[in-house]
Amino acid sequence: MTSEATGTTMKTALIQLMRAIGKLPLLPFSFKLFLAKKDRRLRFLLPPDKAFICEHYLGNLRVNINTIYPIEVEMLTGAYDPKTSAIIRRFVSVNDVVIDVGANVGALTLLMATVANQGKVIAIEPGPPICSRLRNNLKLNPDIQKTVDVYQIGLSDRAGELLWQEDPNVVGNAGLLHHGGEPVKVDTLDNVVKNSGIERLDFIKIDVEGMEYEVIKGGLASITQYRPFIYYETLEPFRAIRGFDLYGQIYAVLQEMGYQHFCVLANGEIESVSNLQVLRSPNTLAIPKEKVDRVV
Repeated sequence: MTSEATGTTMKTALIQLMRAIGKLPLLPFSFKLFLAKKDRRLRFLLPPDKAFICEHYLGNLRVNINTIYPIEVEMLTGAYDPKTSAIIRRFVSVNDVVIDVGANVGALTLLMATVANQGKVIAIEPGPPICSRLRNNLKLNPDIQKTVDVYQIGLSDRAGELLWQEDPNVVGNAGLLHHGGEPVKVDTLDNVVKNSGIERLDFIKIDVEGMEYEVIKGGLASITQYRPFIYYETLEPFRAIRGFDLYGQIYAVLQEMGYQHFCVLANGEIESVSNLQVLRSPNTLAIPKEKVDRVV
């Protein structure tokens, strides 16, 4: 047996052992927490609906954790979504203005504000309970809070009202494509940019459960004026849910505006793609062609 195979077998055995140990009622929570922080595969050991404050997110930030939320459990490891985090660290600079569309509880908002600590971050989150957790995380970090403006709205291609509903299968995930739910205000990206008073826009992250096309469509004037990097979610199921090729539409619109598209590789590196018929990564990065040679 090779050393690699031996290592894999040992890891599998360890995980099976930890699953058994995790069922023991007397195992201290502190020990379970220690294991979950050391190896993200052991997060299942944590009891559901356990609330506390993590003191070391991104090194020295404080965040509220409730183990019922998968996003917050991942934040226990000290970071969130390694590939997206790598993109933010690479393409966001200290003085940048960044918009986080679909900020959720702020896992990436906090990173953006840490990197662009002399700039501005605008966090967009329509869900009342989720936005409340976002605001509370910012309150725990006053130095970060002053960099972030929170908008409790959704974004679309027109102003109005849509229904916000949590995903029954993934606590903390939600969207605005449902037929039922709680009415929330929506606006356009262009209106947010105009009303915020910002004079530059360098990076936009869009994670809105299948409404990425509408968000971009509602921000075409701002995109044309400021030429930001645009990092947006691209998941195949949403093509079927929406009933049209939203990613093909986004690609065509941005290509016409002089953007080049890149998939994000496992190590956080990027690779140019000529279309989005086959999605090579859960997120796609669009870069203005005039910036490609400087950053790639």
